[in-house]
Amino acid sequence: MAAGPAARLGPDQAARAIKARALELGFEAVGIASATPLDARAHYEAWLAAGRHGGMGYLASPKHRARRDDPARLLRDLRSVVCVALCHEPARDAARDRRLGRIARYAAGEDYHRVMRDRLLALERWIERELLPGSRALWYSDTGAILERGWAERAGLGWIGKHAGLLSEPLGSWFLLGEVLVDRELTPDPPPATERCGTCRRCLDACPTGAIVAPYQVDARRCISYLTIELRGPIPVELRPSVGDWIFGCDVCQEVCPWNRFAPPAREARLHARPLEGWTLERFLALDERAFDTLFAGSPIRRARRGGFLRNVCVALGNRGEAAAVPALARSLAEDAEPLVRAHAAWALGEIARRIGAEAAACSVEEIRARLGRAAAGDTSAEVRAEAEAARARASGA
Repeated sequence: MAAGPAARLGPDQAARAIKARALELGFEAVGIASATPLDARAHYEAWLAAGRHGGMGYLASPKHRARRDDPARLLRDLRSVVCVALCHEPARDAARDRRLGRIARYAAGEDYHRVMRDRLLALERWIERELLPGSRALWYSDTGAILERGWAERAGLGWIGKHAGLLSEPLGSWFLLGEVLVDRELTPDPPPATERCGTCRRCLDACPTGAIVAPYQVDARRCISYLTIELRGPIPVELRPSVGDWIFGCDVCQEVCPWNRFAPPAREARLHARPLEGWTLERFLALDERAFDTLFAGSPIRRARRGGFLRNVCVALGNRGEAAAVPALARSLAEDAEPLVRAHAAWALGEIARRIGAEAAACSVEEIRARLGRAAAGDTSAEVRAEAEAARARASGA
């Protein structure tokens, strides 16, 4: 280690300096955890064993499990985990939601990975080059195999709520987590003495799909966030009505949480919602691959990919059940290059026809049935033909 005053800082002094620097960089909260094994490992393994990770097979890979079990595989001689929180905007714009459908708050602005990276990388370099020369540090923010909530709880940032997310008394839950792994001993902060949810079960009762199967247990296969972001195939038919008009992620379990009454506004402008002026759900359906990538450059929404995103848009329009959406959906059914989009456009048309009655201004039910009939008979995809046939049956009241 390099000589000099910085090299001789003790664990307590270094910890205080790191926390002060993290707050200077704009984080709302910071705490430090000792890098001994987490109890959260057993919960994670039980979650995987129950198959509740759905199609996210990478989470169960030997490499991921080994790294979550022992983060020293990520940074040799790991001694401490610095945990930080950065608030994103808790408010919603009802007019924007009406125009675009609902997008999870954390994803409405710039990609949070980039926002967190800039701050965490600055903290990492400051630790290595200025505070503790000769040390090694490594930042993460939903970018690797780390049990983020477990470390954040141990570091005293909050407790795990019944929706399995982290809750903070001063911040609520509208915040992002990040970590800097450090190969030096730092004085840890105490974890919360107890969780503060008590007998409350609002998040369990409010979940539209019943994904919170028990307190602290979420089945991703039913979670709207998983269905609209990580799932690569069709959304299960029985869950589509419950998705509502969420087109990327879901905030319902956090919206009903009493602790979010205290959530502060986001100070970071990059996390504020993009207005996307001039865009609507119907217009989204006209996006080709290049236009999708351009519109959502620098946005978390790109993770869903074009096909998944337009699948979600179709479901949202079907659940709204408005005849004005028929022309855009009919074009997608007839012309979209991806069977996934065409199939969900068929479903949405069937839902609209089922709701609007015998005649509507934008398109008659008979026209919808005819379009579905053509798709059922002639689409090149068996998946689309099946969806169109089922939708035509619903439209006919069968």
